[in-house]
Amino acid sequence: MTDDKTYPAETSVLRSPDGEVYVWFEYVGPERAKQLLKTYRVDYRKMRPTHRDTLARDMENGYWQFDGSPGRIDEKGNLLDSQHRLHAIIQSNTTQLMLFVGGLPVKAYDTIDQGLPRNYGDLLRKRGYNNVSARTAITKLIARWEEGKSLDATSRYTNSELDMYHDRYGDTITRAIASTMGASRKVDMPPAMISFLWWLLSRIDSNDAYTFMTGVIEGENLRSGMPAKALRDRLRRERDTDLSRMDYAHLTFQAWNAFREGVNIHRLHLTQNVLTRNRLIDPK
Repeated sequence: MTDDKTYPAETSVLRSPDGEVYVWFEYVGPERAKQLLKTYRVDYRKMRPTHRDTLARDMENGYWQFDGSPGRIDEKGNLLDSQHRLHAIIQSNTTQLMLFVGGLPVKAYDTIDQGLPRNYGDLLRKRGYNNVSARTAITKLIARWEEGKSLDATSRYTNSELDMYHDRYGDTITRAIASTMGASRKVDMPPAMISFLWWLLSRIDSNDAYTFMTGVIEGENLRSGMPAKALRDRLRRERDTDLSRMDYAHLTFQAWNAFREGVNIHRLHLTQNVLTRNRLIDPK
């Protein structure tokens, strides 16, 4: 066995057609992570702080799950991958179980991480859910809303973080999807936003949300001055405009507030001001 100090004493030796491979489990804490990272070549892969941060959040919150994905070390003792996991261990100041495979050919780096990554939709599909793309998109919008972020935020969520919101609101997400199925063919708004807004307004008042959103989607029996008609008309005029998710929410809440107050409204406006969750709910 090599005398490289990267390999601990409990290493198992496996013989492959290309030579010996060294395999071991190890609980890695911040100091050990720093030691391993010293052997990682900076030109291997650019650090992605967002990915590191999401892994660190999972570790801090106890969501991190050992899945058997190994850290790889080549025959010269250089770490080939796992830099984000190791940096996340340092950032979260936690200790995590890891599997390592050492003694790999230097050229093994060329074939690492070329598979298609599993996303949250794959996880939902495995659990038997349908409409997983829509369900994932709505869950992300709910996560941003619950955390007070802009609906247009691009921050990433780990599967564990999305699970927290999906577990909490799964039944109401299912109802929102079922209630808005095919709605994007009838009203000029992205399908995920239609379902999310149905979900959100239903949390305020389910009966009012049903009446209002059905009017917006179906467009039946609407008269001039009715908030649902004002929203449909504005969305139709903006169909070729690149509206943001916050814009859609802003227009919808204007019409929703007028509907609940029982007042007529003929025109809706977009604002140039920064929109926050509180300003969407109560623009006054």
